[in-house]
Amino acid sequence: MASYGVTRPGTTEVNGIRTGLAGESMPRPISTPRRARSVRRARERSGVAALAAKPTQMAVTAAEDISTYQSIFTWLRERLPGRCYSLPACKRLAILVSGLLVKPTCTLGALAAGVEGLAVSDAGAESIERRLRRTLHDERMDPTKLLSEVFRRILPELLAPLREQAASQPLRRQPLVRIIVDETSHTDRVHMLVAGLAYRGIVVPLLVRTWQQNTPQPEGAYHAELHALLHDVQQILPPELRSRVLLIADRGYGTARMIDLLLTMGWQWLLRVQGQTHVRLPDGTTHSLRSLTPRPGLTWFGPHDPDAPPSADDSDPPPVHVFKTSGWRQTQVVAAWASGTAEPWLLLTSLKPSRDAILDYTRRWSIERLFLSWKSHGWQLEASQVRDPARFGRLLSGMVIATLWRLAAGVAHAEKHLATLRRRALRQLRVPPAADHPATTPLPRPYAAKRSLFTQGIDCWQHINGRHQIPPLLWTFLDWEVPTWNAQASRAAAGFSP
Repeated sequence: MASYGVTRPGTTEVNGIRTGLAGESMPRPISTPRRARSVRRARERSGVAALAAKPTQMAVTAAEDISTYQSIFTWLRERLPGRCYSLPACKRLAILVSGLLVKPTCTLGALAAGVEGLAVSDAGAESIERRLRRTLHDERMDPTKLLSEVFRRILPELLAPLREQAASQPLRRQPLVRIIVDETSHTDRVHMLVAGLAYRGIVVPLLVRTWQQNTPQPEGAYHAELHALLHDVQQILPPELRSRVLLIADRGYGTARMIDLLLTMGWQWLLRVQGQTHVRLPDGTTHSLRSLTPRPGLTWFGPHDPDAPPSADDSDPPPVHVFKTSGWRQTQVVAAWASGTAEPWLLLTSLKPSRDAILDYTRRWSIERLFLSWKSHGWQLEASQVRDPARFGRLLSGMVIATLWRLAAGVAHAEKHLATLRRRALRQLRVPPAADHPATTPLPRPYAAKRSLFTQGIDCWQHINGRHQIPPLLWTFLDWEVPTWNAQASRAAAGFSP
């Protein structure tokens, strides 16, 4: 067989494949003019090459020869008002965040050992641990105020792609920001309420509230905390995005009171509710939501047909009413019972009922990934031994900021993975890719897809010398419309567009 390539010593050619010595890279087909022309024409016909090679506009902060502590301290000084957060306060917070970035557990002893390894000062681990305890007693570290100050200044940059989209579509009703709210506990001592941004399979935490677990609260105290949390989230969002929010929440938040709150805030909603909730249909009949999908495999979208072709009349279908005992509330309903699951999803939404609502609700599980990242899959929060709700909230302040820094490193690293996967897909392109992978066929999952953005961030911080370096960071998060990093990486590896 004629060969147009040059064979190195120790290599052979078999059926146009160049094979090398043990330990060398994988064999590749020999490049020939005829093969090059055929591959180029196949890419042009498919149109996938242009999509896969589309450059992504981003500003990655390159790896720097600066210590982890100094980088975080400078970042905090630029974003916290000096009148409230003095130089010593910023130093103590930077020490806490630095320890969280370089250590896998959040016990004060482990954090002190990590900070000692960074050589921030001549102090030993015992002295550093005392300083960390003083930090947890500092009321200025309360998450209610501290995190609001930080995110009010960082979100315009973080959400820059969504701000551009809002500016180009000022009159559209479609929400751009997806806020997820949920709660969890720290052992049996502290209860946590968390709100954050759904982002590629995880939640970027924004604000938190803490209180004593298993202790009766005054009447209305819980709802007051929840309302205050959501109002604070709205205030820290860039102004052009404050009315473009979709709140996604589980059954505990599917109440008439929640809908009333979201109406006053101008937010859209996607809330799961209990099966016994009553719904009044446009014809006046009343049913339990559970009866709309009595068996697996069924869906219900009301009078709206989600599979109908688009028409000139794009108005919303007539609403239904729910919450009979609260005097009825107007909404739309989506019910779906997937085969193989124990119960249906019964969803209330202020948007047009469609299959997109079901896909949007799957993003709610991203906050479970966040909780895992804080607990068993990350900082081992249960082992922190901090039991007082106020002090625990201050530890969470540092953890939220450290989560953001880990994600900034993980997102920058993920963009490198995407570029590599797209280049490989172009070299191995099958034409047309849709014929090889119909919509019902799962895409093969590359190795990069198996590690979440948070886990990639952990890897980045572990592979540098924190005394002298920080990894590349990306402070403008991209691809907010992507449901999960796993799906995005799999599509890139298969040659599909994002």
